[in-house]
Amino acid sequence: MSKETSVGFLIHKIENRMKARIDAQFSIHNLTFSQSQVLFQLKKHDGCLSQKQLQDLLNVSHPTMVGLIKRLEANGYVKTSLDEKDRRNKIVSVTKEAIQFYKDMDESRIRNNKDMLKGLNKEEERELIRFLQTVYANLEEREC
Repeated sequence: MSKETSVGFLIHKIENRMKARIDAQFSIHNLTFSQSQVLFQLKKHDGCLSQKQLQDLLNVSHPTMVGLIKRLEANGYVKTSLDEKDRRNKIVSVTKEAIQFYKDMDESRIRNNKDMLKGLNKEEERELIRFLQTVYANLEEREC
């Protein structure tokens, strides 16, 4: 199997292309792919999570998450506060600007999915999703 047909290499190439595409799409909002992932997780969780929860959901280090949140806060997309129950925890909440961005984020996600799945019929789409879920589960079972 050549490098170009290796499953891991192809997934890596797809990920890089998607990150670059999303970075370009969201540049008008002064957002990067990574920052949009923070906002996406906040949207999925009613607009509020602890910094630690975000770190775990996105599987990033503490310093990485601190940097993402600082940039999002500087651009007006999130605000932070201390957890009243446990002041060691920082709570991250979305602002009106983030809520306004969600429409563009959803449109971008739909457009990117359409582009990725172009040329596949509905059955092939379902099969691809099932295969990718299986690959992910296989890797999740044996983390090194």
